[in-house]
Amino acid sequence: MKRLILFGAPGSGKGTMGDLIQRDFNYTKISTGDILRSAIQQDSADGRQAKSFMESGGLVPDELVIELVRRRLERGDLDDGYVMDGYPRTLAQAEALSHIASESEKAIFIEVSEIEAVERLLSRLTCSDCGAIYNLISKPPKKDGTCDLCRGRVARRADDNEEAVRQRFRVYAERTMPVIEYYGCKNVLERVDGGGAAAAVYEKIKGLIA
Repeated sequence: MKRLILFGAPGSGKGTMGDLIQRDFNYTKISTGDILRSAIQQDSADGRQAKSFMESGGLVPDELVIELVRRRLERGDLDDGYVMDGYPRTLAQAEALSHIASESEKAIFIEVSEIEAVERLLSRLTCSDCGAIYNLISKPPKKDGTCDLCRGRVARRADDNEEAVRQRFRVYAERTMPVIEYYGCKNVLERVDGGGAAAAVYEKIKGLIA
């Protein structure tokens, strides 16, 4: 199976790009956020452990994230390929992923300035039920506060405030940039300018996948 890994700082648009890739290339989008939320909703032992870290503002330990992702990837439904959104974020996670076989692997780093990413995140709205993402400037919901897809409540995430966003940038630089260097050394990394309209960015990414 084919493996595509999307990298980008908070607000780079990797979640949106992952959704478009899933739609057009039939890749399954694998999001660590979705995996963690599912474990929490199921109230499993792993979910309760993850929840305790997330509620305290801490990072979920590598060992737990690696195990949850491993189980998801071994479910047997990824024959058409899959795109990773938000994983791996550390070298330990990257090394663990390398032990899961794939017929091909490509990593795409979506580069965006901190100024633009902060502006995007401060305009971002998320559905609390299905996770759909909107933007007050470029993609507002048709009805204020209501998801177009599931009619769930749409609002800004609690951690999408300027102080929290800039802190996430600092953490990203410390933990994830070495992972990007890791894939660069493997000669599977492509860099894409993520500034500007999402449609233009996606056209660049499509050219790297096709």
